Amino acid sequence: MVNRAAALDIETRDRREVGSIALEHLRYTGGDGARVPACLIRPVEVGTPRPAVILQHGANTSKDDDYIQAPARRWARQGWTVLAIDLAEHGERAQTEPDDVMTRRRLVADPAFVAQGIADLQSGVDLLTATTGVDPMRIGFAGFSLGGMLGTVFCAHEARIRATAIVIAGSFAHTKYWERGDDESAHRRRSERAAATDPAFFAGKIAPRPFLMVNTKDDPIFPRDAVQTLFDAAGEPKALRWHPGTHHEWGGSIYRDLWEFFVRELGNTP
Repeated sequence: MVNRAAALDIETRDRREVGSIALEHLRYTGGDGARVPACLIRPVEVGTPRPAVILQHGANTSKDDDYIQAPARRWARQGWTVLAIDLAEHGERAQTEPDDVMTRRRLVADPAFVAQGIADLQSGVDLLTATTGVDPMRIGFAGFSLGGMLGTVFCAHEARIRATAIVIAGSFAHTKYWERGDDESAHRRRSERAAATDPAFFAGKIAPRPFLMVNTKDDPIFPRDAVQTLFDAAGEPKALRWHPGTHHEWGGSIYRDLWEFFVRELGNTP
């Protein structure tokens, strides 16, 4: 299946077929030698190389949650390959279960967490480019919430991602949150952290590759100002779509937007 098995040290833990698609749970080597749990979903019958998409989960969830697995399986039935990984401190990589849901949400402002996520995802692109049936020139990324914020930084660093979709995410850079408090040295430390992690400082570097944001109208976590801040920071070509819903409840129209975007930008035919 994968030609870079030696470099990535891929360990297949489980593989099963569900109708026309194969679901493979594996581990590969990511940043700093971390073992990254992943799920590779693709057609059983591999023909002419087709597009692939990385689907990235948000805070307090994992690669195995339905909102990741359901679209991944639908897209695999269309002939595409989808990769979903567990970020550090999530899913199979979680060492503890925090009492406060904000604990994992705050990770997106931790430079070490963001750097680890970038490295793990870059190794994921290595895996996809060496996977039979994947066109290495047609790889996209879709990230939800924390996965969208981190994903913006990742896609700014990773030129092999040809189309980026950010879902129910944004940036709070418009609040200049790094200026809170009275201590100047604390401001400086916060500014350095923001410059290394906040997606608004990276979105412009994705251009001229296409950038899509898909958000819900009643999201209490990413209100309109936070969404607009990230969108304004991105370069052209870009688009912003709004749908009814909240941060955790939305309809199938979000997935239709994603699929139509990737088909348009990556192509559904050889």
